[in-house]
Amino acid sequence: MVEEPHTQPGVTTPAQSDLAKQEPEPEWVDWLKEHCVPICGILLMLLALSLVSHFRAGTGWSKARDITDTLAKVVQTLAIIVAGGWGYFKFIKGRTYQERLIPTVSGKLLTIDSQTYLIANIRVENVGHSVVQFAPDASTLRILGHMNSTSSKVMTLEDIKLAQFVALNNMSIEPNEIIQRTMFMSIPMEVRFGLRLELEIISNHRKQYGWLASFVVEKSTSSAIIDSGNEV
Repeated sequence: MVEEPHTQPGVTTPAQSDLAKQEPEPEWVDWLKEHCVPICGILLMLLALSLVSHFRAGTGWSKARDITDTLAKVVQTLAIIVAGGWGYFKFIKGRTYQERLIPTVSGKLLTIDSQTYLIANIRVENVGHSVVQFAPDASTLRILGHMNSTSSKVMTLEDIKLAQFVALNNMSIEPNEIIQRTMFMSIPMEVRFGLRLELEIISNHRKQYGWLASFVVEKSTSSAIIDSGNEV
């Protein structure tokens, strides 16, 4: 825990090499790859049986030879079909059925009557040709806050997880479909530097493939400040 990375300002996606490791193969291509050894073993056993029948046939040479030739042709035909089908779906059709998602997340801080609120926008686009089933309640939106640093060196700020929510209510996403969700939440503690949103999408594929996107919500003077006023 696949396609070329898509980036946008403020959004971080996995490197292409990491995506290549995650991106799922079609399930039956996976099955062929995982079971190619037993398949080859069965074919070799059939070939061995045909050879044994050839050498053990003491009588009826013509009939034994016909059976041997037939078995040999069947084994060769099966081997060609399996090898050709595997190669076709691996190198030509394989990528057509790969699960391809582009997850993005963004956010904005609002201050209303001295109370801080976060608006988080989630967007997931299926750019592949297959339906992607989501693992139940496994896709999450994590909110992380940055800790203050007293070091005099230039270094990345550590963050701590403040909250975690289920990111998607949908069970699946169709090809070319776009899912969008907006979440509005209150932040009870002081936000000194900003927040980092981390969106993780997990598919229900048997190998549990995932996609990750993140976004840094800055606390700045451009953040909206709303004063509802006091009633007299």
